[in-house]
Amino acid sequence: MLLQDTGQITEQSVGGEHGLRRVLVGFDGTDGAWVALHQAIAVAVGNDARLTIAAVAQMPRCLFGYPGTMTMPYSYDGLRREVEGEMRRHLAEARDEVPATVRVDTVLLRGRPARELARFAEQGGYDLLVTGPRPRHRFSRSVTHALLSRSRVSVLAVKA
Repeated sequence: MLLQDTGQITEQSVGGEHGLRRVLVGFDGTDGAWVALHQAIAVAVGNDARLTIAAVAQMPRCLFGYPGTMTMPYSYDGLRREVEGEMRRHLAEARDEVPATVRVDTVLLRGRPARELARFAEQGGYDLLVTGPRPRHRFSRSVTHALLSRSRVSVLAVKA
C-alpha cells in the first residue's frame, strides 16, 4: 500500500503479494526526471522492489520526414549513435544515484517515449510506472499525459 505524505509517496508494505515488486521509471536527464527517479527510489526502498530505469532514444522526426534531397551534417546512423550515447550517459548518472540496497537495472529503448515505456511496462510485468513532468510543446501532448491515458500499468505522475 502507498500513502501520500506531504506530496511524497512513502512506504508501507502490506506483505509480499500485495506490495510492489517491480517499479519502472522513465528517465531522460531533465529536472523532472530526477524528481521522478528520487520518488521511484523511495517507492522501491519502501516496498523492497526491483527498480528499472528506462531511457528512450527518440530520433527527431522533422529531420527525416521531408521528401527530396537534404544535406545534413550527420548521417542517420551518426545521429542515432549520438542520441543513444547521450541516453546511456543519463542512465549511468541515474544508476549512480540509486542506493546500493536497491536492486536496479537500466534499459535503453528506441522509439516514441510514451509508446515504448507503456509497451515495456506491460510486457515486463511492472507494478508501477513512475514519470515526471516533461516540458510541453505547443503542438504535442506530454509523455506523462500520454502514459496516463495509454498505459495499462499504474502510473505515478510526479510533480516537479
